[in-house]
Amino acid sequence: MDQLTANVAIGGNLQNVLNKTHLTIPEIVMLRNIHGQAAVFNIKVVGTYGHDEEAERDRLGRLYDDQKVQDVFGQYGNLPKSFEEARIDDGYLDALYKKEKQDTPKKKTKTSKKRARDDKGHFIADDPTTEKNEAFVEVEEEITEEVSDEQKTG
Repeated sequence: MDQLTANVAIGGNLQNVLNKTHLTIPEIVMLRNIHGQAAVFNIKVVGTYGHDEEAERDRLGRLYDDQKVQDVFGQYGNLPKSFEEARIDDGYLDALYKKEKQDTPKKKTKTSKKRARDDKGHFIADDPTTEKNEAFVEVEEEITEEVSDEQKTG
């Protein structure tokens, strides 16, 4: 789970803004529910937490009251794990963090079929009585781009 920092306009009042640290995406959702959607801004990921969804629910219940957490997420609903799941627009992210996020190259992958092997490394044969071809499996591979000498020197 991501650890975040953000500015929070208490009650949506931009003259009463605090910088909050040690936040999570579900807590951002809680703060937006309490203070208004536009009241939480300059959001930036600064690290990660090692706790699970149940521990986060308990933490939020201690901070904001269990009933409020249930009102926002439902009694058994999943907590959002990403900005997209929480429906947090990029406009609320810290400008420098947003630029870093955009500049980070995305890994390119391709899917290909390879011969299936058992745990001893032997090929697995296809079972003709099934529709699926057990002799091959789909594998996702990261594409590495070769950089020529001309590209290195500019």
